Amino acid sequence: ALDVTKELNCVTEFIKEAEKWAEELDASTDTKKPLHGLPFSVKDNVSVVGYDCTAGISKFIDQSAVEDAALVSALRGLGAIPFCRTNVPQTLLSFGCSNPIWGSTKNPVCKERTPGGSSGGEATLVAAGGSLLGIGSDIGGSIRIPAAFCGVFSIKPTSLRLSYKGFRKSAVGCIGIPSVPGILARDSKTVIMLCKLLLDDGYIRRYFDPDLLPIPWNEQMFGLSNKLRIGYYEECEYFPCTPGVRRAVRVAKEKLEALGHELIPFVPPRLDYVISSVISIFYADQGRYVLEALSVDDIDSLLALQIKVALKLPHLVKQIIRPLLSLIAPRLEPCFMGKSIYRHSYQLWHGILKQSEYKANFLADWRNLRLDTCIGPGFACPAPLAKDTGRVTPAFAYACLYNFLDLPAGIVPVTKETEEDQYMLMNGGYDFRDLVCKLTTRGATGLPIPVQVVGLPYQEEVVLRTMSILDSAFRI
Repeated sequence: ALDVTKELNCVTEFIKEAEKWAEELDASTDTKKPLHGLPFSVKDNVSVVGYDCTAGISKFIDQSAVEDAALVSALRGLGAIPFCRTNVPQTLLSFGCSNPIWGSTKNPVCKERTPGGSSGGEATLVAAGGSLLGIGSDIGGSIRIPAAFCGVFSIKPTSLRLSYKGFRKSAVGCIGIPSVPGILARDSKTVIMLCKLLLDDGYIRRYFDPDLLPIPWNEQMFGLSNKLRIGYYEECEYFPCTPGVRRAVRVAKEKLEALGHELIPFVPPRLDYVISSVISIFYADQGRYVLEALSVDDIDSLLALQIKVALKLPHLVKQIIRPLLSLIAPRLEPCFMGKSIYRHSYQLWHGILKQSEYKANFLADWRNLRLDTCIGPGFACPAPLAKDTGRVTPAFAYACLYNFLDLPAGIVPVTKETEEDQYMLMNGGYDFRDLVCKLTTRGATGLPIPVQVVGLPYQEEVVLRTMSILDSAFRI
């Protein structure tokens, strides 16, 4: 981890008590615990007693946690040891990974590109071999996007399946889109093992967080050997994917079909509505929480465009420029008009109602097709250049959709960008409105490309089973 962070700047603090905790475990005469001595890393917003949770914001320096997050306590109870904390973007509301306190984290595959966010430090450390297991969080793709960009595995559970108690939130009081914890590792077996242990017999709920739902690990659901009905989509109309991302879904589909599983087309509708609603819910307070938190900070360069346009631009000015923005940058328009949509509580209530209707229709379509899981892109392109992070914001629609729906979703690396993908990118025709995505993907040969695996609410076991099948298929 020391060598990795010297090169990539992914660790914010090493936990100095870790060695003492390890010695105490080894000296204990009690029966060895399932994760005896296993070191794990945690994202900067995860509470570890005695350490700050800054979220990359200087206002939160010198506010040390007085107790561990429930998930940290649970892991320590299983014998694991937190040994370091990892970098995040300022405010956590970005898929870049830099802030004025800790600086910028580099992608472990290509240093000029973003590792993703907001769990970018975790994904970088795990991908580069500095940590076997990472704990992050996800409110809009924050654990899946870094996993996609760095080439590791991750899972975002349904809300209240794993505990978020003791995590600093990016949108305090936000309703409609729950923040959830997540797990990162270099293989599906590690992710599955940890989910089994944490969900076993309601372990966390009984000892650390009584607010969790009483849904223990379902080994029967995970262990079924029946062939699956799996939906798939290569892209959605709102934001086209690059050729390499579309190919990743195709090769995953072909592998699954070769194993006897049935693949059925299933394209999520209206991602423009989804991303507009997500941004609006995040900033339903008109961005007041974020702006107050940043009141004494320099704004990180990767966050500047989002703050200046989405939060600081007056409502009237937005309405004036909206037609022009819709014409020249229709993908960006829903992202940067978000603050203006919910200006009164009744508008927010109406928006939440529309969200529930969208989810009901989505799940009805899913059940009509009798799907077990679904595969699709984790992001619209491979890891973009760090300088382009704010410009390709709409591409996170593929991830935030499943926060909006509160469905379990995981990331499985399946391929890498090829020279043929690059040729198709530059010669296959591209809408001028998507030029930034095209240009930022130029030169991306060798970058990891995953698929995202999605399931029904509280069926993490089926998602993990599908992830395991894909992992095994691509390791042969």
